[in-house]
Amino acid sequence: MKEIRLEGDALWVGAMCTHAQIAHNSWVVSQFPMLSALAHGIADAQIRNVGTLGGALANNDPAACWPAGVLAMHADIVTNQRMINADAFFQGLFHTALQDGEWILGLRFSRVAWAQYLKFEQAASRFALVGVAVARAMNGHVRVAITGLGQGVTRWHDAENALTEACHVEALDKLSFDVASAQSDIHASALYRAHLVSVLCRRAVAADTGESAVMPKHTTVARASVVPSPAGIQGSHLLHAAPAQVWHHLLDPAVLQRCIPGCTAMTQTQPEQYQAVVKIGLGPVSATFATQVALFPEASHDAPFPTRCRLVLSGQAGALGEGKATVFVQLQAVEDKHTQRMHTRLDWQASPEVTGKLAQLGNRFMDATAQSLSQQFFNRFSAGLSGAPPKGTRAFFTYALTVKVKRWFKYFFER
Repeated sequence: MKEIRLEGDALWVGAMCTHAQIAHNSWVVSQFPMLSALAHGIADAQIRNVGTLGGALANNDPAACWPAGVLAMHADIVTNQRMINADAFFQGLFHTALQDGEWILGLRFSRVAWAQYLKFEQAASRFALVGVAVARAMNGHVRVAITGLGQGVTRWHDAENALTEACHVEALDKLSFDVASAQSDIHASALYRAHLVSVLCRRAVAADTGESAVMPKHTTVARASVVPSPAGIQGSHLLHAAPAQVWHHLLDPAVLQRCIPGCTAMTQTQPEQYQAVVKIGLGPVSATFATQVALFPEASHDAPFPTRCRLVLSGQAGALGEGKATVFVQLQAVEDKHTQRMHTRLDWQASPEVTGKLAQLGNRFMDATAQSLSQQFFNRFSAGLSGAPPKGTRAFFTYALTVKVKRWFKYFFER
């Protein structure tokens, strides 16, 4: 996992190789120079000497450099269980295809005809406001990967098609990156980021062809086409209980308090209305929210209980600001054909937002935290329905330890 070696025409880089090790490796410098340059441009010397390739990919920060380079190079990520191509590995904001108990062993990069990575840095962190990686395979196919847009690394397919047909800067003249695919924060607007994508992509191609990278005068990103970036997150869970039981648990304040991460108090003030105290971490900030929760169920003609519900959450965190979220929940009965038991598919979609000082953390911290908290809630909720402690919590650790101790006593004293 700390080794860099050539495997025929491919390059193996272990997951525990540091950025500095990759940047200065002679094989990488001479035969895969884009990877060397990318690693050399990460943060500062201290970070480059301790941060690793595997760690960067497993974290999948939406402004990190490595995801763009790996995706453009069409690399294979090798884990302790399987091999995952880069196209399938990156799955959005801080999310990857890695499963529980799976870790990265290393990456295998195939040789390409040419590759270039350029980024426009945020001055303090050296994260990419926008980073663009362009790679041309031996068969002439071009891949363009972009980081820094706020939703995770992505590909620019229009540019790939144009450059595959004719790998020249002029091939990009009539293209403009879709501003709806970028997000705004305190560092840059979505419009600015979309323009940077076009600029950096042209410069990357010009570095290979020797052409001028100057933007054509007629190429602009129309402000009228700006579409606010969706702040919504969503998920789907199969719960091993009938819909009526699921709905009953959703209305139980004791159940909600156990399932909501960081919830220290939960009281029911009116039918289908609650007050709670929730302490959570938002990026580098820990905030305690005095939260109000209101449920607005939609009556169903086919069931004696609602199958659709809208939840409105609002919380005050004092001087740090306010957090709000609207959550849409839908329950659907699913029959297990083998056991003939009825289960429930729960689909949800949430639109979180924050104001005040918390908003300065940026969209990627807010969305990542909201996604993580939502996942924790439904993991605990599902475990509560099945009667098992939620995996990954202290309760599960205590449960597992108790089982092991009982087995140990039984082995030694009941034989």
